[in-house]
Amino acid sequence: MSDEFGGYAGNGLEMKRGLVISDLHLFSPRSEGSRLMSERMEEVTQADVLVLNGDVFDFRWSELPNQSATISAAIDWLIELLENFQGESIHYVLGNHDCLGTFTSQLEEFAQANPAFSCHQHRLILNRALFLHGDCTNRKMDGEMLKQYRRAWSSHKQRGKLSKTLYQLADITGLSRRFHEQHFPEAATVARVAHHLDHVLPTWREEINDIYFGHTHRPFSNHSHEGVLFHNTGSGIRGMGFQPLSFAV
Repeated sequence: MSDEFGGYAGNGLEMKRGLVISDLHLFSPRSEGSRLMSERMEEVTQADVLVLNGDVFDFRWSELPNQSATISAAIDWLIELLENFQGESIHYVLGNHDCLGTFTSQLEEFAQANPAFSCHQHRLILNRALFLHGDCTNRKMDGEMLKQYRRAWSSHKQRGKLSKTLYQLADITGLSRRFHEQHFPEAATVARVAHHLDHVLPTWREEINDIYFGHTHRPFSNHSHEGVLFHNTGSGIRGMGFQPLSFAV
């Protein structure tokens, strides 16, 4: 599994269209991701390059019977997506909700069996665009802090019915949205991404024009910071705002 680079795509002679999506949180009762993807499936499958930028599946809050059932359903979802995909490549950048160890091992096998599909642990660079999930924005994190955070998620357990009900109530009452608004103000969140990149990719200001991330469930586009544009693709969680974004390859 690649930790950083998916390769530099394109040669400047032909402009191709990419599409980046994150935070569908499929299989969670909080998610509208399945409906949202169905509504935009033609756009998704006709992209030349598709980036799934983390938390595509939600193993912690899945409403399926157990983690094995959710993993099986996730692989089936990817198989169907790849069968319908008309473009050149699909890149999967892991997030905290889908970095479950038992899933990532199967994801690596899936990538080995399907040359058009690749998986990336922390980030991906295509030309001068950088993609990362964005869980480095929970607080100021360097690379080792993010790895420690992910290690806890890699073995997390599926939550029970009561916890899921309480989580849904937080959405219904607007508590979840208020938390994200307070904890992830746009400028501060972008500054946390920049702080993280200073540690893991110190030359990012010279090498990158656009940075795409998710995780915060707060969509925005074209936030300029130190000469680089930052974009957030929102979330498929009910009431949060879903914003797939196109990019040039």
